[in-house]
Amino acid sequence: MSSFNNKVRNFFDQHASIYSKPIFRLIVLGLAVFTVLMVLLSADLVPSKLSLKVGQVSDRDVVSPRTVSFIDEIKTKKLQMETVAGVANVYDLDTSVITKVEGEVSVLFQTTRSIFANELLNSAEARKDKLKSTLPTISGVSYSDEILAAIARLKKNDLDQTEKTTKLLLTKSFQRGIREGDLDFAKKNVALEIEALNLNTTIENAVLAIVQPLLQPNLILNVKETDKRRKSASASVEPVRQTIKKGQILVRRGDLVTDEQIKAVEEVGLLASHMSETRMIGLAIFLLAVMSVILGYIYKLFPRIFANEVYLLLMSLIIILTLILSKATHYFSNFLAPVAVGALLTSILIDMRIGVLLAMATSLLFGIIVDMDFRSVAVALAGSLAGVYSVSKLIHGYSLTRAGVIIAAVNFSVIISTGLIAQIDYMQIMMQALWGIVGGIAAAVITIGLLPYLENTFHITTPISLLNLAKPNHPLLQQLLLSAPGTYHHSVLVGNMAETAADLVGADPITVRIGAYYHDVGKIKRPYFFIENQISDENPHDKIAPSLSTLIVTSHVKDGVDLCREFKIPKVIIDIVEQHHGTLLVSYFYRRATENEHSECIVEADFRYEGPRPQTKEAALVMLADACEAAVRSLSRPNINRIEGTVRKLIRERLLDGQLDECNLTFKDLNIIGDVFIRLLSGTFHNRIEYSDVKDLERRGNKNANNVRNGSGKDNCDSANGANNSVSAKNGS
Repeated sequence: MSSFNNKVRNFFDQHASIYSKPIFRLIVLGLAVFTVLMVLLSADLVPSKLSLKVGQVSDRDVVSPRTVSFIDEIKTKKLQMETVAGVANVYDLDTSVITKVEGEVSVLFQTTRSIFANELLNSAEARKDKLKSTLPTISGVSYSDEILAAIARLKKNDLDQTEKTTKLLLTKSFQRGIREGDLDFAKKNVALEIEALNLNTTIENAVLAIVQPLLQPNLILNVKETDKRRKSASASVEPVRQTIKKGQILVRRGDLVTDEQIKAVEEVGLLASHMSETRMIGLAIFLLAVMSVILGYIYKLFPRIFANEVYLLLMSLIIILTLILSKATHYFSNFLAPVAVGALLTSILIDMRIGVLLAMATSLLFGIIVDMDFRSVAVALAGSLAGVYSVSKLIHGYSLTRAGVIIAAVNFSVIISTGLIAQIDYMQIMMQALWGIVGGIAAAVITIGLLPYLENTFHITTPISLLNLAKPNHPLLQQLLLSAPGTYHHSVLVGNMAETAADLVGADPITVRIGAYYHDVGKIKRPYFFIENQISDENPHDKIAPSLSTLIVTSHVKDGVDLCREFKIPKVIIDIVEQHHGTLLVSYFYRRATENEHSECIVEADFRYEGPRPQTKEAALVMLADACEAAVRSLSRPNINRIEGTVRKLIRERLLDGQLDECNLTFKDLNIIGDVFIRLLSGTFHNRIEYSDVKDLERRGNKNANNVRNGSGKDNCDSANGANNSVSAKNGS
């Protein structure tokens, strides 16, 4: 642990080359945190990658670890094909076909009429031969012997009806349109129509023989328009979106794996060697946004913390630890995750307001782990904020046990309320609420376990560690009590005074109280050189030079610092010990020195404390309380006016001497401090009533006892008892 501590501090204490630039170290830290969070949030802690192939028999049930919505490309393509197949081909009507055919029919019948007019050709066979030899030279169309034979068998009077019927049927057929593949159907349809006309057999055979060969496709496929319509239809198909719920079985044991199942397993991230690029890009952007908000908030509102790289490293470590714990526990239940650990640690180790910021940040990042489950994020955020509230720095410290109970109660309430809103089954809600209670208590337990390690690693003093120093059985306090009891009781009074004033001027009451307890521990080495520890009237300073007395008195500050370091007292307390006298002048011994015959050789600086002056409100409060308590204790006949005059004078002297120049106390604060000290000291060092000798009181008591036996003297007896109590109290104080 010590080697790790040294490495941490050495990295931030570098003063060579590029490492000495804070911006470089900040960039390195940011990149490291970003990389760790990317790996942590994108990878599963529990290995679950599968190697599946289409047609393979699954040897297990594959369950989705998260809720995922995606576009099913296979089903979408199938639907597009079905839609395109339903799009009819586009045909253009070729009007030239019917014109050409009607012209041929007209030529055919004109030729037939001229042949029928020749009386020499009076037989069907002769007419057929003539038609066969004449028609090809006129129309250029070859007619079969069957067609010519059917026409030749007609009577002259049937030609008009046959021509009319032929043209009518051709026109109807071409108007309906004939496609390439529909020619046979059109011919069959014409045959049925001819049959329905009830013509005589000769005419019917002739019409059928002429019409069927002349039928031909007149609908031409428009390839360009057809493709255009098919593409439009395909584009109009909405993608088929599939939603897989967390816990849904994707592949059952014994199933033959299909393309659809492979796609589903791939989308939930269970397929080996699969990584969604869009998911990674989105996660990276989200992480950068959250980290930027955190740094911007701290930079703007907490520049002192932003400038402290150790604090930034600590916050980063807390976020990572919190997410690791949350990810490990959410496999059992999202509501078991101890997300509040981050808020608790940050509030205790750094600042309560930073704790609120990290509570929101860790809850948002936890949302990635739980696949944006609103209820889980709401519980995490509410529990974390409750944790910050529960450890807010109060006068008497805080209890992490109480914090765990508060977080558990808040988790329980939020889980129940959001479950009712979502209309979840009551038994499921109660089970989730039970996990939430366990998670809240676990957050406090984990915080208790991690806190000492983080305190020692980053050299941070928390109220908990300070309160441990206030216990009377602390070895250094016990030494002070045994070696310098007067100083011990003086320190307790100073602590009470400074702590009472601290709340009113914005100082930390706990730090002030503990600092006051230890501010004079250096007097342990030479206790009898300080008047509060002198039992007899003999003062050792009367026998030595003022300069030596000054050296002994001022050395108690350095001795106190050495003792504190020996007992590993936190630096914040050591600073108070070192600063509680500032650079004050030891005026008593200075005056004694100047009264000697060599007073012109006296240098005032030799009779001052080494300092430094108080740098914080806490150190200044201990300085003022120390001086005021000692001065008022020395008053022969203290009363409210003399106490007030003494307190105001001491505060004014230290202000004018520049001792309060380097702390941020205001004139208003000094006035408030004076009022508090006057009230407390007036209640402690007040005039007492002088009572008669104890023996006289005893005699009066015996006399009153006799009177009581005789039924009189009740009031005198009560007065005597009250006096005895007062004397006892005085002797024990």
